[in-house]
Amino acid sequence: MGYMQTNTYRKTDGSIGTLEKSYAQIIMEAAKEAEISPYHLAARLKQEQGTGSKPGSTATGEYPGFVGYYNFMNIKASGKKDDEVIRKGLQHAKDKGWTNPEISIKEGAKVLAKDYINEGADTIYLQKFDVDCLGDNTLFTYQYMQNVSVCLTEGRTARNTYIDLGFIENTIEFRIPVYKNMPSIPCREPIAKSIVTQNVKIEGNSVRVRSTASSATNDNIIVELNRGDTLLRIEKANSATNGTYWDKVVLPDGRKGYVASQYLVQIDDITNCNENVITTTGVYLRNGPGTDETAVTLLNAGQQLIRIEKNQYNLNGYIWDRVKLPDGRQGYIAQNYIKLQEANNKFKLENDKLICEPETTVETIKEKNNGKQVTAKNASGEVINSGNIGTGYTVTIDNQTYTVVKMGDINGDGLVKTIDYMKIKNHIMKTDILSGYSLQAADVSKDGNISTIDYMMIKNKIMSIANIEL
Repeated sequence: MGYMQTNTYRKTDGSIGTLEKSYAQIIMEAAKEAEISPYHLAARLKQEQGTGSKPGSTATGEYPGFVGYYNFMNIKASGKKDDEVIRKGLQHAKDKGWTNPEISIKEGAKVLAKDYINEGADTIYLQKFDVDCLGDNTLFTYQYMQNVSVCLTEGRTARNTYIDLGFIENTIEFRIPVYKNMPSIPCREPIAKSIVTQNVKIEGNSVRVRSTASSATNDNIIVELNRGDTLLRIEKANSATNGTYWDKVVLPDGRKGYVASQYLVQIDDITNCNENVITTTGVYLRNGPGTDETAVTLLNAGQQLIRIEKNQYNLNGYIWDRVKLPDGRQGYIAQNYIKLQEANNKFKLENDKLICEPETTVETIKEKNNGKQVTAKNASGEVINSGNIGTGYTVTIDNQTYTVVKMGDINGDGLVKTIDYMKIKNHIMKTDILSGYSLQAADVSKDGNISTIDYMMIKNKIMSIANIEL
């Protein structure tokens, strides 16, 4: 957070004061005093004040009428308009004497602990949605804030922090409320316009596809379809126009229009391929084919994808392919910007070592040495006939034995995981020095040094952003 890189603040008399501690130290002390997680506290601060060069108006110390007062946690900051929210929060800070960032953060942490966490609202969800977690038969009495999306945003912040610190594989206890009559699948996140990528079929006959979301006239009819005809749906209406919900669709020939949603039923994905591909440059993933469709996300060069449909649409001078992200999201990318990805399972023999890529398996080695006697053993000396090999394993090809160095697999379990880049981090910080084959597996950049470059390459591999290659 940019504003935490400075240690100056505005006093109540308008002069400039200096904090004697860094914000990191203040957060750690505040968490210790309140007996709460510093990660939760940091995520809450990020949620309340953002990550810019300056915090929000309740934490600058410069808001008119409240110079020198700070409410980093936005305690008691509520209302219908921004000015009302800010003034209520700063009036509370003034009443409590929160005259510098350290006091505000530490006292805010105590409120978070005392009035919420220690009273049963010990998750972000329960702080937002009080479902009688206190056993007092009241609802929403302890609602912390008005932002309905906070569970998602703060949860994501906390998760990313755990990933960066290498704690994501630790045992974590989740408290998940379960309600009666819950839907069988999770509800979608509410957004202003439902952006989708779905195959649908027509239910009905003489169903009209229109160029605009209206049936007021018949001069906007593109085509009539019948029961069983299939389309691609790329927008789903959240509100009705003159009593009708209109969904945006794409016809097989690429023409686009609108159909009353009551005549559409979602079906399984219609695919014509299943190929591993990789982006060749930074490119937008769009909900439908065409440069005018909504960008679902921006992908970096080297992003790994699965292509499930190709050569179906030719629009705006591009052929559009349908792809799937590792997290399940789908969309379209111009074919120019993706290419087939080679299997990440190459290996080479170098003196007494077998150096290989992360997906190399016993099967890969046997296939490349067809007609030869291949025996693989794990670090305990047990013969393995299939599956992953890991750093420290041995592979005997005919009468020559090689020790495996799998790039990125530093702990020797055959996989590239969070624990591997944490070992690099510890090596760089000189808290746990790597040696032998583990040291060689850590040098994924192949520059002869173990550095933050290797750390980031492994992290990108784990996040399916890029591969590690020989």
